[in-house]
Amino acid sequence: MRCLIGFLALSVALPVCAAPAAKELAPPPPGATLPVVLNQTLKPGRLQPGQPVTADLWQTVPVSNQTSLPKGTKLAGHVVSVSDSSVSILFDHLRWKARTLPVHVRLIAAAAPNNVYDTRLPLGGTDRGTSSPADWTTRQIGGDEVYLSAGSGKVYDQYSQPVGFADFSGVYASPSAPGELPRAVGPFSTTATGLHGLREFSIVSSGDATTPITLAASKPNWQLGNGSAILLEVLH
Repeated sequence: MRCLIGFLALSVALPVCAAPAAKELAPPPPGATLPVVLNQTLKPGRLQPGQPVTADLWQTVPVSNQTSLPKGTKLAGHVVSVSDSSVSILFDHLRWKARTLPVHVRLIAAAAPNNVYDTRLPLGGTDRGTSSPADWTTRQIGGDEVYLSAGSGKVYDQYSQPVGFADFSGVYASPSAPGELPRAVGPFSTTATGLHGLREFSIVSSGDATTPITLAASKPNWQLGNGSAILLEVLH
């Protein structure tokens, strides 16, 4: 039976599962995307090497035609290095209930909490007068628009071409080839890359299996706020 994942009261992009949530943690395949949200604020004065860092899956993530990672699965890692001018974080495992799995990821995109919040607001005045977010049209980080009706609908790019779909389990990029799984994108557009709203940061390294994600900061009192969203790609 398809499951129904609850969502934040203001979240409109969130969705009927594409596949049943895994009873046990199932490894995501290479190429799968993990949209996560930080559940802590990161500041240089509060961090030190080795300190744990966690983020929660924004939505359901398909890992096969039969199973999905549940929303709320934790992506965990640690601070590799930190200073007034940079921070390096290596995310290396997923955690759900009592089980953990190793995972290797690279950074695709990241966004500040304000940008994430904007994806939960209706675009038009008509929608603003509609009490149910399940019937709103919203804009993703990067420009795609989500048109919902009764909780599900299509995602369109800036050229008004359909590029994905949304339901009560999440927002997804359409498979690019037969047999491929839809990619979970959370609050991001299907083609979003780089940093959004994080003006004081630049990407030094997107990371890989052994290399941490590294961001350079242009000011010493930088912070990555609680609620910042990150889109990651699973590597081999």
